Amino acid sequence: MNNIIPNPIKLTDTEITNKVTLFYLFKFSKTVETSKIIKQEFDNQNIKCLHWFNCQYNFIGEDDFWTNSALLEFESIDHLGKVFIKKIGNSDIQALQVFNLTPKLPPKIIVYLFKLLRPIGYLLDCLIKNEIDNSKLSNSGSKILPNKKQNNRFKNNNSKEKAYMINLLKAFEIAKYKNKNIIKSGREAYYEKYGTVAFRSVILTGGNFTYAGRFIGSPLIEYNAPNDTKGNWQALGIMEYSNPKKLYSLEKMPGYKKSLKHRDAGLERTINIYSIK
Repeated sequence: MNNIIPNPIKLTDTEITNKVTLFYLFKFSKTVETSKIIKQEFDNQNIKCLHWFNCQYNFIGEDDFWTNSALLEFESIDHLGKVFIKKIGNSDIQALQVFNLTPKLPPKIIVYLFKLLRPIGYLLDCLIKNEIDNSKLSNSGSKILPNKKQNNRFKNNNSKEKAYMINLLKAFEIAKYKNKNIIKSGREAYYEKYGTVAFRSVILTGGNFTYAGRFIGSPLIEYNAPNDTKGNWQALGIMEYSNPKKLYSLEKMPGYKKSLKHRDAGLERTINIYSIK
């Protein structure tokens, strides 16, 4: 691919005057070698790599596709423009998606307070037996849940390495509750009613917040992207778990099971990519 840096004229937020944050999804033919080359190119152009992930497989979504993802920060639109002119390219890039996003980071004091409650989370994790309800899982079809094969693969993952769950998210315009008397936007149902509880639950299990942001406009670059991730998304959320199996500890945390109705009502579609660093 000739140039993986998007043209700054594609940025739809004309008020951006400071740093520009981009989210990348890569598919490399030679993952390790090309990753090193691309990261060095970013460093040479003074592009700050906030995070670099090695994508393992989809926990939610269709076929496994992407090999790597990254969050990059440019000093300004002018910086982005200069790098765009210089170009960064590589023939080993088989597919690429690039998104512009605005960071939506939680207050540090909130994260700190949740971390103070971790002993409660650890205790609940030890005392409560996992009783995961697989009745909603099918062999295919859901846009917000893993299928049975994906769930079994993840459940049998015995890695002790930290797991980074990369979530691309899109909520319904109007939430679809079973109780038709409940009228909320999909954003309120998912991001506020469910998202806040899920965030707290991850922290209580020993996990950490990695990144969150709101996507701005359409993808800036979309090259050989699969239908699974192609098109517009609303938000990006990345959470860290101390190991993959900790994902199944969420339902033991206070309020999490009750919040699932808001997830199911508010979320239209998601892609969840299990990754490591």
